[in-house]
Amino acid sequence: MRAGMVFPDGAWQKVRFGLFEPTLDYGGSAWSRDVLDPWVSAHSSVLAALRQVGEARMAAVALAREDLWALYALSRVMELLILPGQPPATNPGDPADWLASSAYGRFVAAIGGTFPEGEGFHPFLHEIVEVEPADDPQAPPVLVGQWWPGCLVGSLVLMRGGVSVRAGARHLDPVLASTSTLYWAWRRRYRQVADLSHGWGGNSQWRTGFRRDYRLADRLVYNADAALDPTPPHPGGQDPCTDVDLLRYRCSTLVDHGDDQWMCNSHHVEPTAHTVTPPE
Repeated sequence: MRAGMVFPDGAWQKVRFGLFEPTLDYGGSAWSRDVLDPWVSAHSSVLAALRQVGEARMAAVALAREDLWALYALSRVMELLILPGQPPATNPGDPADWLASSAYGRFVAAIGGTFPEGEGFHPFLHEIVEVEPADDPQAPPVLVGQWWPGCLVGSLVLMRGGVSVRAGARHLDPVLASTSTLYWAWRRRYRQVADLSHGWGGNSQWRTGFRRDYRLADRLVYNADAALDPTPPHPGGQDPCTDVDLLRYRCSTLVDHGDDQWMCNSHHVEPTAHTVTPPE
């Protein structure tokens, strides 16, 4: 099923020029008052469209390109706002040096975002920032700390939570899982990222489609649009098992797959009931 445009016309531009760039350039001490609150008041139609796209039924609906651009623009704002919650950057002058750590939480609240509490680690919900080796090599990953909370709008994952985990060597290589290239990410302070917007200048980079992952009652849907609007396989594509590994974690975990995998056309579905590891 394909929908007509859900977001208002030019929504990605409203996010980029009204929210992202003012946030990137902000030098004051009251970002919520000066940037976020006026934008939210002026763009209720964008937020209403976001809530609609977050409905569980939308996991089976192919969106217009412009809608995916709008979601991507919102994700870029979130990637700026989580910078203060990340390990220190190696380069001075990072936006995290002037963004308040509370800005991300205020943004999540303003857009109606939520995140399930009290659950154990799962790559659908969590981005690995740090790994502590477990004594037992068979020990599955368990949460031991949080760097920033994630954000779901309805059933749609807008941002995974950044976490520290402890895991056995048969499940996660501590170095690879925390330092290998992170796919579907525009910017991190502390690790290499790969995003389809990279390498494009000006307006072109903003015509990037957001990866839609949905948490449904009975299943987890990874990269819904790749299944709803499939494209021919990329020449020289990787093994399907590699696809699943990178789709779920968005990074290498046991074998280094490098920084040039073609992942945007891959998708995966798995049962919800068997995916959440109980908290330690």
